[in-house]
Amino acid sequence: MNSTGILSDLIGDKRPLNSSEVSNLFFNSKKTGFVRSLSLAFSQVAKTEDVHDFMLKNVKLADKDAESFSNILKQEHLPTPENWDAEITDSTVSPFSDKLIMFHAAFLVNTALSYYGAGIGSSLRSDIILNYTKVFTHAIEAGAFCFNIMVKHGWMEKQPEAIDRESQAQG
Repeated sequence: MNSTGILSDLIGDKRPLNSSEVSNLFFNSKKTGFVRSLSLAFSQVAKTEDVHDFMLKNVKLADKDAESFSNILKQEHLPTPENWDAEITDSTVSPFSDKLIMFHAAFLVNTALSYYGAGIGSSLRSDIILNYTKVFTHAIEAGAFCFNIMVKHGWMEKQPEAIDRESQAQG
């Protein structure tokens, strides 16, 4: 056996994807592609300019990120998820407030960060780790945009916290 094992895959030649890597890449491509389509749909019904602009930026970021996952799968001659754009109607009447749209966007950013972290943790191929690092950065950027828009419009609410037992004990 000429290989030093899995560790050599981190710094050496590429090996075929393992089942965890395939599963995470496919799921993240599908999820990020869905976020792209949802952002596109939200952009056509958003009422405020900054929400509309954010959604269009998110379409571009999510498109790059979903494609980056799919490209790795294509290089291995594996299937890639379908695009969700055909499911978007031509309606410009929003079923949701911009506040709810931004809440969903922020939730999806947090979810993406969790799944990208799981993807990083399940791979020992340096090209995949670098790709997840790049898309992780994009998700953090999107989260910062979400936060700023929500604060600007007064839509950010403080989450419930654990009871501060020390201050309560002091009276």
